[in-house]
Amino acid sequence: MIFQHNQSGTEALNIFLKLNRSGMKPDLFTFSSIFTVCSSLVALDQGEQVHAQTIKSGFLSDIVVATALVNMYNKCGSIEKASKAFVEMSTRTLISWTTMIAGFAQHGRTQQALQLFEDMRIAGVRPNQVTFVSVLSACSHAGMVNEALGYFETMKKDYRIKPVMDHYACLIDMFVRLGRLDEAFALVKKMDFEPNEFIWSTLVAGCRSHGNLDKGFYAAEQLLKLKPKDTETYVMLLNMYISAERWKDVSKVRKMMIEEKLGKLNEWSWICIKDKVHSFKPNDNSHPQSADVQKFIENLIDQVKSLGYKSEERLELTDEDEEATLFSSTSSHSEKLAIGFGLLNTPNAAPIRVIKSISMCRDCHNFVKFVSLLTSREITIRDSKRLHKFVNGKCSCGDFGALL
Repeated sequence: MIFQHNQSGTEALNIFLKLNRSGMKPDLFTFSSIFTVCSSLVALDQGEQVHAQTIKSGFLSDIVVATALVNMYNKCGSIEKASKAFVEMSTRTLISWTTMIAGFAQHGRTQQALQLFEDMRIAGVRPNQVTFVSVLSACSHAGMVNEALGYFETMKKDYRIKPVMDHYACLIDMFVRLGRLDEAFALVKKMDFEPNEFIWSTLVAGCRSHGNLDKGFYAAEQLLKLKPKDTETYVMLLNMYISAERWKDVSKVRKMMIEEKLGKLNEWSWICIKDKVHSFKPNDNSHPQSADVQKFIENLIDQVKSLGYKSEERLELTDEDEEATLFSSTSSHSEKLAIGFGLLNTPNAAPIRVIKSISMCRDCHNFVKFVSLLTSREITIRDSKRLHKFVNGKCSCGDFGALL
């Protein structure tokens, strides 16, 4: 489970601290591993401390450690420091170039991603399948259709790389973002293999977002045929069917969830402050500061409403009656609690970094945009699907990251 992984990461950090206190010196493998741990926890402060240690030890000259450092800064939402670390690398491998291109793509820095790709080619480094996934992802974020299709052809003709599912997923994601659903579905038909769960989920979410329910229901039927193992996918389908009051489909999805032995969403968010990880779940009252955090969030909601924020309640099923619905308040969603805790316990200008175990809902995504504008804070949330970096009321995902 993700929460267990979070606990393991915290234990790994503690072991690393004990290693340093013991007088033993970390080796190359230790440094690259601890950077990976910091990435998984979005523990930037700890990662910066390890970075300083690698400089003193001289291990930063190792290509594996240096690449792990770039990846850590990317995953922790600090694209500027990732870029600086990349520029300072004495040597670079294909993995190093691809890591940095992927970082620019994830942060919505499309032009920088594409320029770096051209720099890599000029340097004589041959791109591989993964490199082109990052390039196409960058184009997708910016809605650069002609460029994306051009790179797709270049990949096939110039580099003899056969397209895989991830390449098509990037192109489909791009068309869906732009609302060009016919082209997205047409691309699905051109593929040499059957679409996977991710592609059908993207189409379902896109159709729902753009109001094309007919295509959305078709995509949902194809998705259900795959019998996905992810609870989050079923919840997305449930919300769509409930909104359309298609109760037979709701019953069908619920029955499949029972057959697949899938329970409720395991939603957690956590934030790392001063070497300690603080975890929150929806309507969480277990944290010592829960009362203060909840009061703070409610006050924050009132403030952002004055800026134009409108809360979006979610429809959910009751346990007693499949055709009965209730409005579920989103004010106590886990990422809201984690953000509130972070705002209360960090200096005014400090960035907030949160990890969430599932995708953000549309209401929380909209809420955080307004919070970043109100507080002038940089807020980074890495959910199960992508990285969201909120700055001055805008998100790096281009507002297509919230699916539930």
